[in-house]
Amino acid sequence: MKFVFKKIYFAVLFIFILVCFFTWQFFKKPETNANWMKEFQVLQTAEFNGDIVTVKNVRNFRYSEDENPTQISYYDQDYNLQKISKLWYIVEPFKSREFAAHTFLSFEFFDGKFLTISIEARKKVGQDYSLIKGILKTYPLIYVAADERDAILVRTNIRKDKIFLYPVKASTQEVKDLFVDMLLRMNNLAVNPQWYNTFTANCTSSIAYHINKIWPGRVPKFSWQIWITGYAEKLAFNEGLIDTNLTIEDAREKYYITQKAQEIGDDYNFSQKIREF
Repeated sequence: MKFVFKKIYFAVLFIFILVCFFTWQFFKKPETNANWMKEFQVLQTAEFNGDIVTVKNVRNFRYSEDENPTQISYYDQDYNLQKISKLWYIVEPFKSREFAAHTFLSFEFFDGKFLTISIEARKKVGQDYSLIKGILKTYPLIYVAADERDAILVRTNIRKDKIFLYPVKASTQEVKDLFVDMLLRMNNLAVNPQWYNTFTANCTSSIAYHINKIWPGRVPKFSWQIWITGYAEKLAFNEGLIDTNLTIEDAREKYYITQKAQEIGDDYNFSQKIREF
């Protein structure tokens, strides 16, 4: 009898703990004021005036060898939607986890401007990224609009990561619509913060969400490859999103830019030079 009572007691206790945990997770709200890492302290926003979009606080940092910002700089930049020309898909495989990668986009304009938008977990000072913590409500979701010399150089020249810069197969109208949609989402997050999630709201699944909103069904909605981000590169090739007739192996060789970026360094014409394939 005592044994049965103990089993019931622990079962009820377990259910109670689960209910408390899921209730806490359900009602937990993202922080807006915290001791954020310097890279995430300032949010970017966009102002629309006809075809001219002004992106506020475009991040333009430079970093020391231990990734601490040594130059903290922001600028406001106007982008003419009628001059948008091309979309680039950037892949950064993780060194320590082959099944994971960071992916982000860069928008090119006919007047020589480039803007990257990277969807990330907004971390506090001293807080590391964890795949497990990312499943729980740990990090707010942030859209970082940055200068390419910030977003790419920190990965190629500081982290020494492998970076692949792929041209995306899309019309200028599709690229424009995607750009606007991501900026509107960025604006919304500035006033209505939401949670990052390792699977459902990560860098790649968020990009897929925007693409499918512009081109319905363009990316398989429930593909495991947008949740396990290390395989998203292969998914992009399989779905014909990359503008090339090369095999993925040959394309990886052609569009690998780490060594090139290291040779170019912090050059004013960095964006043009890394695209000299």
